[in-house]
Amino acid sequence: MKKLYLLIPICIVLLFNLAFSNISSAQIIDPIPEKIGKSKISVGIQQILQIPESGTGRSKERIARLNMLAHAGDGSGRLFVNDMRGKLYVINNGKASVYMDLKRLVCSGFSYDTSQQGFSYFAFHPDFKQNGIFYTVHSEEKNNSFTDFPVRKKIIDSSGNIIESSHHDVVLEWKTTNPAANTFSGNFREMLRIEQPYPDHNVGQLGFNPNAKLGDFDYGMLYIATADGGSDGFPVSNTDPLDNAQDLSTPLGKILRIDPFGKNSVNGKYGIPEDNPFAHDDDPKTLGEIWAYGLRNPHRFSWDTSGAGKMLIVDIGQALIEEINLGIKGANYGWGNREGTWVIDEKKEDVLFSLPKDDAKYGYTYPVAQYDHDLPADGQGSYAVAIAGGYVYRGKAIPELVGQYIFADFGNDGRFFHVPVDELVNGKQAKIKEIRLFDGKKESSFLEIIGSKRSDLRFGVDQEGEIYVTSKSDGKVRKFVRSPNAKFYKSL
Repeated sequence: MKKLYLLIPICIVLLFNLAFSNISSAQIIDPIPEKIGKSKISVGIQQILQIPESGTGRSKERIARLNMLAHAGDGSGRLFVNDMRGKLYVINNGKASVYMDLKRLVCSGFSYDTSQQGFSYFAFHPDFKQNGIFYTVHSEEKNNSFTDFPVRKKIIDSSGNIIESSHHDVVLEWKTTNPAANTFSGNFREMLRIEQPYPDHNVGQLGFNPNAKLGDFDYGMLYIATADGGSDGFPVSNTDPLDNAQDLSTPLGKILRIDPFGKNSVNGKYGIPEDNPFAHDDDPKTLGEIWAYGLRNPHRFSWDTSGAGKMLIVDIGQALIEEINLGIKGANYGWGNREGTWVIDEKKEDVLFSLPKDDAKYGYTYPVAQYDHDLPADGQGSYAVAIAGGYVYRGKAIPELVGQYIFADFGNDGRFFHVPVDELVNGKQAKIKEIRLFDGKKESSFLEIIGSKRSDLRFGVDQEGEIYVTSKSDGKVRKFVRSPNAKFYKSL
């Protein structure tokens, strides 16, 4: 019997070592060895206008921090763009003017402590031309305000200490008295307030499905992208330390879908659509607002306005992988157990492993296109950092671009990419190519065009389907135009 007792711990050690060895041998050092090559497709970048400075201090710190450009869907041809420091501008006949000073109107508590806080996003109701209603999200200091979604877990800082939550993100509904006016006059109401554990990874884009028609279940339903709440670094795991993305009792790390005119939410200020995937879940802790989950930082989403009308969600990666996902009702995109099509180590953000043989049982929905944090194919330039979601091009100015999903990397890299929307299919990985950019007749990188070492770019679209680009590095609005190299686009 004594010999048997001695064998048990030895067996356990051997099994542990074997298991550890198997995991280590499956570690992925270079997840996507193939580099993204240059496309034959090219576009020109044309400057439209400069948004006024809004900051203080050095010249670079005064530049307007442009985060979203959109149209109102009212046929006016106007564009709207927001400065995260608090103002919404209207662009009309090539000139920009202040449409609304959100910071002033919401009064006390407006928070702009980090680059990820402030006046972040806005979205116009599909009936804006008639009802004058639109929505915004901004961050506020807590100021003892009641939150609809409090943080219910201990928040740990980089030294392992329990700390207080960071701030609140607030979604407001605005109603203007004259939808055709170029200056806001009206009122607003608060719809929902989310407590954020850390300063980064906040509420993202707001949006309506442009393909939904009056009478459709999706018409007038507001989609809200929420990041996982962020982190404060090691020794806390950077891989969703509060496990928010997989937790159906919190709105963080999700795509939410609500009825702004409904009343059946807990706070009675909006509705939970009957056809939401968790609207009738047996677990009372599960939020009916959730439409999809398992996301790290779904920075942008958009719908193709033609073809199959696909919804596309980009998810900014942690240390290695950037994702394009198909928007699917009830989908679990895997974060913080998966990054791209790999298993991520919860305790070490830059370590990936191959998917297990029984992976199907977990039911994760994987990206339909992805890239890693690598140098360009020619070895020139900077590493990729974070994906900037864009749009499927459906304009008329650049025929060769029609049907291509346009996106970029908005970190130090600043490269623009495209992939055919028809190739974005579940279970497959579409091939990404880099768009060639022209500044006039000269081929240039975006960093050369803006004269900066960091792009901080965002995409926008007008009602005609033409694509615009903004940058926090210079506060300018630019537009895609046909390049002088367009005749060479034929073979991709």
